[in-house]
Amino acid sequence: MRSTKLIAIATALVCGSVTLGVTGPALAAGRAARPVAVESVAVEPAAAEPAAVDSVPEADSRSDSIGSLGETLNLGSRIAKEADSWNPDVEHLRDLRVRLRESAERLLADVRAVKAKTPARPGTDGLAVDPVSDVKSQLDTLVKDVNDLLAAVDAKDVAKVTALVSKVTADLQALLASVPKLLTNAAPLPAPVPLPAPVPLPGL
Repeated sequence: MRSTKLIAIATALVCGSVTLGVTGPALAAGRAARPVAVESVAVEPAAAEPAAVDSVPEADSRSDSIGSLGETLNLGSRIAKEADSWNPDVEHLRDLRVRLRESAERLLADVRAVKAKTPARPGTDGLAVDPVSDVKSQLDTLVKDVNDLLAAVDAKDVAKVTALVSKVTADLQALLASVPKLLTNAAPLPAPVPLPAPVPLPGL
């Protein structure tokens, strides 16, 4: 009885092994033959690079003018502050003056470049306005007043230094008002129109 069970178990094991031996390669072959599903990956098109925007020459000229104006105002204010100090450094003042002259020349060139690309506008008298001439005159006055200021510092003329510091400050304020107006091409304010004389009412 026991041997019969052992034979049955052995037979089952053998049959199972044979079955696996036969069907195993077939299954393996079936797995190999089965097509592998490949997930499709959507490839997004590369984003187009933004087109290079060419710089606007007029905008560049205006930016250059603003930079030159800021540099000129900064140098002029430093000269006035140093000259008005307790013990001004003459060599430093001379160096600042050289830089101021160079900055003034750049500012005038930048302003002219802007004016060349800006249509002329009529003034109150109907004639074309030339703001570049005003800026040039203001720059010439600034350079002259700075030269006089350094001469007064060399002469240790305190009263003259004080007066010239005020003049240089006024020159800088004039540039600060005129150059931005030129860059925006602002038209001058019209002259006020006089009101008509009142008409007397009859019987009064």
